[in-house]
Amino acid sequence: MFGENMERFTKENGDGEFKIDSVSPDIFRAILGYYVSGEIRVPFDMNMYEIKEACDFFLIPFNTNTIISENLSAFMNELSNDGSRRKFESFLQTDIVPTMAEAAMKGERECHIVCLKEDDIVDWDPEYPPAVGEDRLSVVKNNEISRFLKYIENREVAKSVLLEKGLKKIRLGIEGFPTHKDKVKVTQVKPRGGIQVTYFYVQRPFIVMSWEKEEHRSRHVDFANVSTCQSHRSVNSDETVNLPQNLNAVDEIELVEQRDQEI
Repeated sequence: MFGENMERFTKENGDGEFKIDSVSPDIFRAILGYYVSGEIRVPFDMNMYEIKEACDFFLIPFNTNTIISENLSAFMNELSNDGSRRKFESFLQTDIVPTMAEAAMKGERECHIVCLKEDDIVDWDPEYPPAVGEDRLSVVKNNEISRFLKYIENREVAKSVLLEKGLKKIRLGIEGFPTHKDKVKVTQVKPRGGIQVTYFYVQRPFIVMSWEKEEHRSRHVDFANVSTCQSHRSVNSDETVNLPQNLNAVDEIELVEQRDQEI
């Protein structure tokens, strides 16, 4: 009689009986209408999410045959949430998980996926590519995914599904993606041989996620700033500087600073 949320809605007493504890009287009264007329009549100000949770608990179908709601917007929103969850789980199996697996087999522990439309043409100049980190960027061409992720509510549902599956550092949104060259001009300054290439960008959904288990142990040292900590002491070519074994980059910087103070 009861669904997956039994532990949430009920409490067991010492006699082996279950007491329905987490359903409000108003919600329970509306649910009882189903056993009388086969319909649940929902007033405008009643919480539709709680009605949906109660229907799942009592194994009552949540659809247009059983729910008669004065607040159509709230009713349609809950139907959309159900539909978007099923749809995104389908996208996971057909497009997203295979793309993640390709990145994982390259040794990556995170993935940045851009969802393009099927008619988007990506034509990058191999000599002057856009600076988008293409070596760590994955592209999925699917009109349904691109349309699905344009809604912020669908992105929120997708994020909850990814969290349930154990993924971390999840970000979903809309970003500009370069498809082809828009302008090419010759400049006096020559950072790239005097050629400046501007790309045409389209706004497309993206998904970023990580499956790294030990991210809290990963350490990053910005070696661009190491020079500010280097010693100015000159070392002769025949002089040996002894450093402890198993010295990491951060400890080495601290040792150099300590040696500077001694000098």
